[in-house]
Amino acid sequence: MKSLVTGGCGFIGSHLVNRLIDLGHEVIVLDRVKHHSPNPKATYYLHDLSEKYTKYIHLFESVDNVFHLASEVSIPYCVEKPNESMANNILATMNVLECSRVHNVNKFVFSSTSAVYGNRMFHPKYETNQVQCLNTYSISKYSGEQLCEMYYHLYGLQTVMFRYFNVYGEGCHKSGQYAPVMSIFKRQKDNKEPLTVVEPGYQTRDFVHVSDVVYANILATQRDLEEYGQVFNIGTGEGTEIQTIADLISDYQITIPQRSGEVMHSTANIDKVKEILGWKWSVKVIEWVKKNLK
Repeated sequence: MKSLVTGGCGFIGSHLVNRLIDLGHEVIVLDRVKHHSPNPKATYYLHDLSEKYTKYIHLFESVDNVFHLASEVSIPYCVEKPNESMANNILATMNVLECSRVHNVNKFVFSSTSAVYGNRMFHPKYETNQVQCLNTYSISKYSGEQLCEMYYHLYGLQTVMFRYFNVYGEGCHKSGQYAPVMSIFKRQKDNKEPLTVVEPGYQTRDFVHVSDVVYANILATQRDLEEYGQVFNIGTGEGTEIQTIADLISDYQITIPQRSGEVMHSTANIDKVKEILGWKWSVKVIEWVKKNLK
């Protein structure tokens, strides 16, 4: 089995590459940055996927599965530089889809985000809920979903799209927009700084471990679906209070004002992915925090 992973040097992508190697896949990685600790059994190529795809389309030859994770994930960057972020996310997705179509790739798995739901108050969030894209990051991801759906209906490319909720785990970002809150708390604790808990503290998030996200990606290529071009929520269906996470890590805390537009509760409904893909999560966030961050 030959798999190609875009963004394979990132947090989720690195875990996916390692798992594919463990399963015996031949793995090609396309990324615009070098990996600080690459898997020696994978083959890495440096490419900006928003550039002309003729530079890298040959790498898709004989590929069975494409996992498209590469994107600009910093919301502040996307807001400040909308043209660049749209190129990095939408144009790059279009290019990767076209390379996959030309070379008759079997399955195409696209990584999207629960940010497409915006600040709408429905709880939990279903895939059928109306989207509310509040910035160029979320709208670029939603546009990617639409492109994947179109490529299935127009060209027959078997696409599957995942909306990730709050992904955490080993090797995750410790700072910046994409850092899970527990990693920010751990960094603050290590620096002997107070944990900054956003008021009121009892807001909840659906934390899903990176290994469970990887499992969903693998399942998407192993299952034969009656209908492709579908989107699935990837979370646990359970909300965990931010204050609970903070209390497990340190008692040294301060509160900061609630941010404008802050979503109080964000939880996935995962009935669809359980029923159609047979996916289920396994890592409990509270146990992981106790083991790794206390």
